Amino acid sequence: MPTRRLLLALPALLATPALAPALAQQPPRFVEIVPTEGRGAVHLAVTQVVRIGRAEGATVIDTAAWVQQRTVEPVDSVARRLSEAGLRLIVLTDLANGRIFLAADRVVLVRESQERHAVGARAAVVMVGLRFGTDVAVRESVAEVMAALAAR
Repeated sequence: MPTRRLLLALPALLATPALAPALAQQPPRFVEIVPTEGRGAVHLAVTQVVRIGRAEGATVIDTAAWVQQRTVEPVDSVARRLSEAGLRLIVLTDLANGRIFLAADRVVLVRESQERHAVGARAAVVMVGLRFGTDVAVRESVAEVMAALAAR
């Protein structure tokens, strides 16, 4: 009976070190973010963050759930806290010459910028979970973006 053998072997398989990381579920880590509206802090799941940048005078955090959170905290401060909590970020330059942080694990595709991007865009990084589009135009070249991804 293959089913019975499988059931008897299951505890041994679960204890196998190679399978342990795949089977182990770590609880999500959260960081507190102070919203721009002045309400109390919100709790943001670190692993769901896609991008951190500036827009309209606020720090903007895009998430994989297509939810965008704005905060009064500086971009670098938010990125540092998320990085300390385990998020793998790369820092690039947006088209306004500001720093933009992208979650390396959310990158789907890196390509040359298309004509639809503003002047100065050299690469477009397609990301999972951006609320208002699918890609981020940056001033770095494709080779520079790929080097940043490989360095982490």
